[in-house]
Amino acid sequence: MRILFTAGGSSGHVFPIVAVKRAFDSVLVGNGYVSLDIWFLGGGDIKEEEMLKMENIKVKKIMSSKWRRYFSLKNFVDIFKFPLSFLQAMFQVWLYMPDIIFSKSGQGSLPVVLAGWFYRIPIIIHESDSVIGSSNKISAFCAKKIATSFKETKKFLAGKEKKIVLTGNPIRKNLLQGSKEEAIKLFKLTGERKIILIMGGSQGAEQINSVFIDAIYKYIEEYEIIHICGEKNYKEMNLLTRGILKDDQRPYYHLCPYLTEEKLKHAYAAADVILSRAGAGTIFEIAALEKPSVLIPLAGGAQNHQARNAQYFSKIGASIVIEETNITPNFVFGRVSQVAQSKKINETMKKGCREFAKPNAAKDIAKIIFEIV
Repeated sequence: MRILFTAGGSSGHVFPIVAVKRAFDSVLVGNGYVSLDIWFLGGGDIKEEEMLKMENIKVKKIMSSKWRRYFSLKNFVDIFKFPLSFLQAMFQVWLYMPDIIFSKSGQGSLPVVLAGWFYRIPIIIHESDSVIGSSNKISAFCAKKIATSFKETKKFLAGKEKKIVLTGNPIRKNLLQGSKEEAIKLFKLTGERKIILIMGGSQGAEQINSVFIDAIYKYIEEYEIIHICGEKNYKEMNLLTRGILKDDQRPYYHLCPYLTEEKLKHAYAAADVILSRAGAGTIFEIAALEKPSVLIPLAGGAQNHQARNAQYFSKIGASIVIEETNITPNFVFGRVSQVAQSKKINETMKKGCREFAKPNAAKDIAKIIFEIV
């Protein structure tokens, strides 16, 4: 059986694909499939290409194009790039001729979906965010099934209700199997204080880094910090914090440029509160882990999707959201500290996470794939 995954190259697109692929084994038991031949066809720079290959997913690339919602000369260039990427997709899909295509949207996915539709290959798409993205708006016409993470997405898909399946966002189950004891060894934690995990995500780490640094003394006085600052920010942050912190404060601060899946699961397990962006992947991981959190949505994203994601998550009491207009170092610290110190808020958030979480999303999508073929 041949399965073709397609998506943009960002972590937010690739990680759910990895989660779905890993769910295949549990779904295939007793179904009689002897072997799977799995490919990934996407556009541009694929940040997690090595992870895909480690999962025995063969990777092919096509030219990517993007339509920006603001004036840019790149839009005019990409108008001409899209037909070329479509021709590349037509050729690659014809060569491989999969039994089914699963699209996570993003740059490079739409030409693959259109090629699959031309060849009458069954297509499933998944929308991570509460607001459907531009490529998925078009792909929805070609799809047999539309899997969504948020129930609110349905209102953006009028006339396609029969295709929609609410699955949640696929997460890597391995992230739920961390250990605080292992985290203590791995990060050399003192274990004397509550632990705040700070994450900027693949985009927009700079603002969270800045908000944290400007109040770093307040955090260090009360908490132990695991700080994922982003690879491109690590050198600057390392020099800055080495200059700011005194010798007796440094044992409570643990700076990391990036965490592999194996390390991230232990950081998650150790965290008492998470301060993070509001990407769909992160929200569904936080929910599955039942971790109290403070979210700062990335401003200026497509259709303000992070703010909307966070709004729906916080509406049931699962998190506190800080809008861009309220982002000051002292205010953010105050909200983080409020969550860390309040048992009542912790219990409310854990209850909200349980209500929101969809830990079986990857398995549910895998079932849909095999049902359609």
